[in-house]
Amino acid sequence: MTSSDSMGNRAFKAGSSEVFKTLDGDMKKQALHFLHVAGTGPLTMKFCERFDEKSRIWNLREHSHPYLELIFFLDGRARVATGGHTFDVSLFDLVAYPPNIAHRETLDSAIRQEIICLWLDLGGRAELPFSFKLQDDDGAFGWLCQVIHANHRRKSIHYRALEDNLLKSLLLFMEQKIELPSGSGIPALDRSKSYIDEHYAERFDVEELAALACVTPSYLSRLFSKHIGTSPMRYRNTVRIDKAKQLLLVKSASVEEIADVLGFEDAKYFSQLFKSLTNLTPSEFRRKYRLD
Repeated sequence: MTSSDSMGNRAFKAGSSEVFKTLDGDMKKQALHFLHVAGTGPLTMKFCERFDEKSRIWNLREHSHPYLELIFFLDGRARVATGGHTFDVSLFDLVAYPPNIAHRETLDSAIRQEIICLWLDLGGRAELPFSFKLQDDDGAFGWLCQVIHANHRRKSIHYRALEDNLLKSLLLFMEQKIELPSGSGIPALDRSKSYIDEHYAERFDVEELAALACVTPSYLSRLFSKHIGTSPMRYRNTVRIDKAKQLLLVKSASVEEIADVLGFEDAKYFSQLFKSLTNLTPSEFRRKYRLD
């Protein structure tokens, strides 16, 4: 697997002298027009896969496609070279390669990679002379890409109609992100918050979270305190308890099983935390709100 060799990692660290950062001015207008036109006609899915760094699907040479290629980074980090510019991408970034635009990814081989990759045939109706990325600071891109992938794999009833509407929704969300950016505007905070929202049931501490955001633990804690009003790990607990509420209302699993699914090693601690945030035990919450 070529993405794991040391040469690729050295290239990632070396960087480039010319870095393309954000969409602004005329480029923003062009990207919005491209996405609008792309979404006005039929969309045909030519490729839809979810894979990690071990996959042989990766094409790490410079290449292009006659389709709009969208890559959502569920995990990992890479440097993209395209159109004489470079930009870094990381987890929860959505990268857009318009049709026939040459590009090349250099993966950071020191960490795990996982992406969802989509190729959309636009029927030749939309062109854009540059690639760009958008950060998923509110979870919309990640949710849509995962639903699109799951729907494509299942191919159940109405899947083609669902696919067309989901793809057009993704393009609309991309337009909205360009026009009305959400999040705090602080990449380290938005990225770490998105990581917690996605990986709340996994084991990690504030040091690991800060490393993903490329900041120190103390700085990340200050960001959370200032902008969210709590610490990173306490924010994680609120996310877990919100998920617990959903599971208690729709699942018949025991409190112990739900605690385990949410990443709690001690069901008693889970119950204590749940009550401290809701004034009810998990069992009391289920009895009060479940409609059955």
